[in-house]
Amino acid sequence: MTSDIAPVIVDMIFQTLAIYDDRASRKAVDDLIVKGLGNVTFMKTFAAMLVQVMEKQLKFCFDTVCYRLLIWSCLLLEKSQFATVSKNAFVRVASTQASLLRIIMESSFRMRRACKRFMFHLFSQVWLDTVHLYEII
Repeated sequence: MTSDIAPVIVDMIFQTLAIYDDRASRKAVDDLIVKGLGNVTFMKTFAAMLVQVMEKQLKFCFDTVCYRLLIWSCLLLEKSQFATVSKNAFVRVASTQASLLRIIMESSFRMRRACKRFMFHLFSQVWLDTVHLYEII
């Protein structure tokens, strides 16, 4: 992916953020993001835009959009080398994730339940990966 194409794709992803309302569309976008995160140019462009949109979204508090941004930020941290590339940006993402979690946990029961399930799944995965790593050593 060239430095000309990455910003266009990332911009398109974020411009259409609020319209991913069905499961198939959300999965397709998530899969595109995961695939793109393997490219350094895409990852840096996506991370910069993600942080900007997350910080803006804190002012508007749309819980469904906050939930999508939380998932995308977790994908960024899990599926890329982002944390090793920029320590300052990692801290911004982590602190904004905490704010997004607060917004989601103050919203509807459905959103709280979805968020709890997602976080449980995420932490379970990390724990299993850690256990597997210790078994190898």
